[in-house]
Amino acid sequence: MALTLVEEVKKKLPEAEFMFAINPAFYEEEKRWADYYGAKIVRGDDVLTYALNTHPILRGVARVGRWVGRRIPSPREVRGYEEIHEELMQAYRVSDAIISMRGISYVGDGTRGIREGPISYSDFYYAKKNKKPFTHFVQSFGPFDDWKVRYFARKDFNGVDFVPARGRESAQCCREIIRHPEKVFDFPDIALLLPAADEGWTRRYLDQHQLEDRHYILLSPSSVIYHLPGSLGGSTGTEHARAFYLMAKEMLSQGERLLFLPHMVSRDKSQCDREICLKVLAFLEKDRQDVSGCHVVEEDLDVWQAKALIAKSKLAVVSRYHAAVAAVSTGTPVIGIGWNMKYEDLLDYYGIRSMAIDAREESAEGIAAWVAQKKKEVEQGELSVRIRERHEENVKRVESAFELLDEWIKSKVKG
Repeated sequence: MALTLVEEVKKKLPEAEFMFAINPAFYEEEKRWADYYGAKIVRGDDVLTYALNTHPILRGVARVGRWVGRRIPSPREVRGYEEIHEELMQAYRVSDAIISMRGISYVGDGTRGIREGPISYSDFYYAKKNKKPFTHFVQSFGPFDDWKVRYFARKDFNGVDFVPARGRESAQCCREIIRHPEKVFDFPDIALLLPAADEGWTRRYLDQHQLEDRHYILLSPSSVIYHLPGSLGGSTGTEHARAFYLMAKEMLSQGERLLFLPHMVSRDKSQCDREICLKVLAFLEKDRQDVSGCHVVEEDLDVWQAKALIAKSKLAVVSRYHAAVAAVSTGTPVIGIGWNMKYEDLLDYYGIRSMAIDAREESAEGIAAWVAQKKKEVEQGELSVRIRERHEENVKRVESAFELLDEWIKSKVKG
């Protein structure tokens, strides 16, 4: 999303410069990729973390009640934290405008904990504090079942010029809580415009691993779903890996070649999709399955390379949202296993909403059986045609989102 934003904004404003706020816990990893992509980054912060680290009363309450499940930092850690906060505030002060691109915000269905409301509100709050123009850009918002999340979302949305929701259902959720629903628009994900790696790189990679165009199925499980509380039911938590094991076992029995593509690779195993891919492979090996037809992408690929591998698959079964974006934008048949309405919202733009399912609603066995049925639908050959027919229309939708953003920037930033 960030790369697409930079490229598209610079088409109209070539002198524009960007600074991205990132999670300070992953600064070293993010810095490596920022240097690779030529991006500038600063360590981020949120209002709740700031209050719990610096306000003496709130620190005391949190220490006694542990109500946010966080260890209270020592005075030395607080001083280090204040440096991070000041670094972010300095970035706000020197900026002309603030654009929130969290991807997904104000999720009020209980999956993201009690901190969700104030954390999502932080970008708006800090912009107003520093007297800077602020807008969201295409994000998935909602649902707003939690009153606390709904409170912060309403306060935010009523204070901005427009709300660009990532999908029709997300937009409808926003319209139901905002004072002026006409300010809400719906768009597909902007990464539809991201190109894939060149044919030369793709061909070399596939040849190296004995893979042929449109002759392998790509599987992309999610560390996010794997680390959701199992209490949410369905195939969340460790059941997520078992669901992928069951579907992979069935596909191998049919003679399919499988490519496991991690969306995110991290030293933090709780954030690392490759760990989930390896767990699935371990399940297969423990079950004495022949895994010679499986390959796990061990390399930390860039976004263009990952998209190229998705584009060359004959089917992508994904639980990472942007893997689904990469699939539809390259005409690749896709089956989405998600945890939020954003998956259905995306595929709805392509007329294939029925190809997405919520992992919270089905057991591992149910997910595997559903995927097997959807795979049969894909093999009938109509899905790819339907996706390609809708793509040009959806590209125009994304371009209109950038036109809206361009108008906003020009109205807010002088000179």
